[in-house]
Amino acid sequence: MGISLLGSLLAAEAVLRVLRLGYNNAPLNPSASRHHEHPAHYRFSAYSLQNEWEGFSIRTDRYGNRSLDGLCRFPPSGPSDHLVVLGDSFIEGFQVRNQDSITGQLQQAFCGGGTKVHNLGVSSYSPVLSDIQLREFLQQHPQGPALLQGGTVLHVLYDNDHVGDQGYADQLGLNDAGELVVSAEDELTPLVRLARSSYLARLLRRAQLTASELNRQPNGSKPFAAANPGGPPPPCRLDPKMLEASAAALGRIRDRVAASGGRYVLSAIPTDPRKGPTVVACYRQLAEQLGVPFIPVSEPLLRQPQAFYFTHDIHLNPAGNRRVADQLLHGLSTGQ
Repeated sequence: MGISLLGSLLAAEAVLRVLRLGYNNAPLNPSASRHHEHPAHYRFSAYSLQNEWEGFSIRTDRYGNRSLDGLCRFPPSGPSDHLVVLGDSFIEGFQVRNQDSITGQLQQAFCGGGTKVHNLGVSSYSPVLSDIQLREFLQQHPQGPALLQGGTVLHVLYDNDHVGDQGYADQLGLNDAGELVVSAEDELTPLVRLARSSYLARLLRRAQLTASELNRQPNGSKPFAAANPGGPPPPCRLDPKMLEASAAALGRIRDRVAASGGRYVLSAIPTDPRKGPTVVACYRQLAEQLGVPFIPVSEPLLRQPQAFYFTHDIHLNPAGNRRVADQLLHGLSTGQ
């Protein structure tokens, strides 16, 4: 009996591996320096608990960043310059295929010019963590800070970044080299550790999470009500103190990029207006105070949220990713 069960489990694991069905939606590991990060060299099959997307594979590279390999072929000499994109889950883009993501669209557009796009988006990142992440990426990359010389760092914020920064700023400390870090207090649970190596464990975890989601949302629940057509984002009404941690972190990134000979550009994605208000105007105001170019992308998203956001999930659907990428591409090409 025990041998038969073991054989069945091994067979199921083998089949899932052959089919590359290692389900996951946002794999994260604790980090000693930036609170949390993607596992490196990791492949998974993306899915939504609300069945809004499924059926495509995502890989991370040796740095734990989403890999865009396959979207552009560079000459043997390598890319001519680099576009590094910072942000949270909206840049991470695990809800859409590589070619449909914001960074994937940018990579395809810039391929002919020899520009390599690096997707440094991580769920729940805000400027405090992105500052540390950029520093570590440049420390680990073979080209070091020279990677940014003549290139661009595009930083796409989201409405809740200032809230995240207030919490992360309180956790800032120094490592042995005197560098700012935010160390995670938690460790991977045994179940998550198992899921990092077992496709069968990931399938069982998916079943558990799906069952919990079905119990949380009663059958027949109505989707979010459609929003009224919106205009431009409302003016910033946040207390300036709520933006201090973000302003400090953005200033550090600006200075790091400038010291490396690169260009730093900001943008911000608004909250789906069917789900809450936006503070994008506050981030544009911060950009002006810091002397950093800002590329606006909000107005079409606010006017037609049903066309650009998923119904249940907060993120942009493929059309929304393409719309934002088009606006970013225009802003970058015109020197904003």
